[in-house]
Amino acid sequence: MIAVATTDDEHDAVRSLLRSLGGKVVDVFSPGGTRRVVLAEVVDGRESERVARALRDQGLMAVTRPDSGAALAAWHRNTSPVQFGDHLSICLAWSEHDRTNLTNLIELGPGGFGSGHHRTTQMIIEDLLEHLSGGERILDVGCGSGILSLAAVALGASHAVGVDLKPEAVAATIRNASLNQLDERIQATGARLEEIDGPFDIVVANIARSGIVALADEVVGHVADGGRLVVSGITPSQCEQVSGFLRPLVEVGRRVEGDWAVLALGRPRT
Repeated sequence: MIAVATTDDEHDAVRSLLRSLGGKVVDVFSPGGTRRVVLAEVVDGRESERVARALRDQGLMAVTRPDSGAALAAWHRNTSPVQFGDHLSICLAWSEHDRTNLTNLIELGPGGFGSGHHRTTQMIIEDLLEHLSGGERILDVGCGSGILSLAAVALGASHAVGVDLKPEAVAATIRNASLNQLDERIQATGARLEEIDGPFDIVVANIARSGIVALADEVVGHVADGGRLVVSGITPSQCEQVSGFLRPLVEVGRRVEGDWAVLALGRPRT
């Protein structure tokens, strides 16, 4: 099965393109607004990924989807919207879940890492919710799908720069910024950190202990006076070690849930 996220305006063209590629439309969902999710099957199920890839090459948001059973149940769980109270909602564009009443909705297309379901992502967004006052400049190190940049700007940051070594992550961030009409406020690049003009009011990095340690000097150097660095992808037992690598920033907050921790550090104003 193939799921294609489209709109009222594109719906007929998508159906036609699916037919030309050997797909048969079996259902259409209207999860909210103008968003439509078209489900199609291919006679030879092994061809589903080829057809989905061909659709993505045409600029469409298409992914393969399980047909039934436990795999489909897991699919529905993993494509459910993520909500942060009345402040922010995140949803994969091809999700079949209703999103009519979601507030401040961000949609994500294919590609890049990060859908909002992992607790490290959620805890960083929770930190942003508490500390963004509006107008901040954000640096997102290891931007993946661009989810943290998107969340920060949707919550009031003036501008975000996403940095990632993977070209597919940079491309995904750019596409997602466009999808959410945030092109002018989000930039994504594969440049090295030392090439990025700073400093930034808030730097976020959900890149695991090894990445944080390897980039510690560059990351710390991009935090403005009075600024904040929020890192994750680390375990609770790694917090002290990671904090040591990020001096002279000082720890100002810590969130721990299960196997994961988020560490917040600040640079005092001079």
